Amino acid sequence: MAHRRRPPNAIRHYGVLVGSVVEGFQSSDGSSPHYEIHVKGGDRDYRIAVNVQSVDDSEVLAYFDAEFAKAGTLDLKPYLDGDPGFRRLETGPSGQGGLDYVRDNIFPVDAMRPIPATGGVSLKNLLDANIKRATADQNAMVVAFGEYFEDPGQTDKYFHFRPERGIHDIHMMQGNSGQFAGDNRTHGDGALFLCFGKTAEIVALFVRFQTQSLNTDDNTGAPRH
Repeated sequence: MAHRRRPPNAIRHYGVLVGSVVEGFQSSDGSSPHYEIHVKGGDRDYRIAVNVQSVDDSEVLAYFDAEFAKAGTLDLKPYLDGDPGFRRLETGPSGQGGLDYVRDNIFPVDAMRPIPATGGVSLKNLLDANIKRATADQNAMVVAFGEYFEDPGQTDKYFHFRPERGIHDIHMMQGNSGQFAGDNRTHGDGALFLCFGKTAEIVALFVRFQTQSLNTDDNTGAPRH
């Protein structure tokens, strides 16, 4: 069965990763299905691990927007104009630059719907098409918000660069109860953006789990009820 989990023995902090896409595919690792993306950020290699499925009583809900630039709700230019690579961001009520699904009005959260991991209109198919496009466009860039991990002693198991580093938790990080209650926070949610023509065209993916509440405390991100 697939469960949300985090890489063991990893340095963790929230932030944003900017770089170019090298390749991507959906992992066949049955213990935790993710779509894995190899990114080059400056002179460093990174991996983005996007949740596509969970079987801890939590169906994946997603909002996929192929025309996100038209929404005008988030300016990605400051991230793209900076140096490529990972930049740490502060979370919490005073967090600067961190995303918040509930408070920032970036996209219509109520419009998130279940999307299967594979088959038909799936996260795999949507990501495959856009990752392929990004690898063919030398000017395309990825901007991903999530939780940084690094293990200096390990080689990345999917793309074989060393040391293993990247970001995961590319999904909402509030409204959790039970075993994931410790992940709750505000202004620390994850998301994936593929940018073409600088910011002329942006493909965006937002993910949360069905068990996560949208009614959360403004300070802690914990469910209010």
